[in-house]
Amino acid sequence: MPCSLFFSSVKKGRWYNNSGSDQNMEYFRNKKIMERCSRSIVGLLLIALLSSCNLSKIEDFQLGQQFVDSSSGVVLIDTMNIISSTVHLDSIASSKLSRMLVGGYQNAYTGTVTCNPLFQINSGTFGTIATDFVYDSLVVKMTYDGYYVGDTTKLMTVKIKQVTKDLKVNTDGYLYNISAFKLADETLGQASFYPQTQAKNSVYFHLSDVFGRKLFNNIINKVDTLSTNTLFKDYFKGIAFVSNEAQNQAAVGFYHDSASVRVYYHEILNVADSKVKTYFSFPISSDDVWYNTINYNPSGSPLQNIADKKNELQSSLTSNQTMIQGGSGIYTKIRIPGVQNLKGYGKNVAFIFATLQLTPLKESYSVTNPLPDTLAVYIADHKNMISSQYSNSSGNIYARKVVPIGIEQSPYYELDVTQFFTTELATSTVSDHSLLFGVTNYNVGRTVNPFVLTGTDSKKNNVKLNVYAYVDKSK
Repeated sequence: MPCSLFFSSVKKGRWYNNSGSDQNMEYFRNKKIMERCSRSIVGLLLIALLSSCNLSKIEDFQLGQQFVDSSSGVVLIDTMNIISSTVHLDSIASSKLSRMLVGGYQNAYTGTVTCNPLFQINSGTFGTIATDFVYDSLVVKMTYDGYYVGDTTKLMTVKIKQVTKDLKVNTDGYLYNISAFKLADETLGQASFYPQTQAKNSVYFHLSDVFGRKLFNNIINKVDTLSTNTLFKDYFKGIAFVSNEAQNQAAVGFYHDSASVRVYYHEILNVADSKVKTYFSFPISSDDVWYNTINYNPSGSPLQNIADKKNELQSSLTSNQTMIQGGSGIYTKIRIPGVQNLKGYGKNVAFIFATLQLTPLKESYSVTNPLPDTLAVYIADHKNMISSQYSNSSGNIYARKVVPIGIEQSPYYELDVTQFFTTELATSTVSDHSLLFGVTNYNVGRTVNPFVLTGTDSKKNNVKLNVYAYVDKSK
């Protein structure tokens, strides 16, 4: 009999025989009697499953054994223990991403993030240079990519500084949200603006005219510092946008490859001094270094003491909630210590599959702070060191957002934890592995949206683990 027949017979908290349609009809005619019997049987099974840890040796447990005779059935176990917590990982790769983050954002659940991009620029090409060019201004031009979080109706102010230490990636090829480089004390410029975050809108940040004229004269005089990218990067190592942590209304995104320094000038065409403005461009290229620093401060949030607790807080200490936030390195941790208990029932029970459901707190997300469609899942040890991304032979496995049809139904994330159970049951010792849920690798260093998951102690029971197993009653 194919497995799908067993799945079609599963009902919560009970099992059914699959020996023929006549028996099924008989069952439905005697529904009340069967329900009483089923509750008794399942109750005994659950007590045995969840309390027996070493009743048989591991070699007696045949993973995936199929009991297909008429005395076999499928049971749903939904009372296994789950322990949830919030974890802070302090190193998030944030280099070579398609988005530069500027600004800051404060929320009641995770605290404050402050986003400061650093990037190199090339010397550029300048074409024909005439002797009657006149300097106008120096700007940094950037284009919005449409991302934002927070209140973009408030005025934002950023300082622009010169990097004074060579921007170089680490030996692993990355820079991280906590990577730091020395900046000049003086500012190249300060800009205040109201974000116009619609994609393809551009903003121009005016810089120091003193430095602008110096750069312009170097171009006109064709100095050696502009002859190659290497020489230019020795002269001008990079730019940093610096946001004040106290200004935390909104963070906005810019296309990384839209960033360039422009020296605007005009050419004197005649005695009447007609002007045609144009510019010399110092662009960013794929060979350059750029990354987002994302400073995190949990003060004033439920996570404010997380550093004192080895960067992990149990959900019982955070109002029975756990948090997720990309660039700040906040992850939800789920530990399922009861996995090993399935081994103890030996040949009488064979694991089939399991699913885990996590429900976001409704107040923690909105139209301007939307939930991601998927969450990445990682395997971590008791020290929260990640060993791998959760996967099987077909590739990485993600927790996917499910949006119920009912108006009153809340969206939730569902994860197939079959592979996790399979791996844990195959080990000969009790494992300390857990699952970490967070923003996908693609977004982790380029978003700072926070949201909350309801904890395992929630009265609404919004964390649900369903484990399905074959039960051989003939043994």
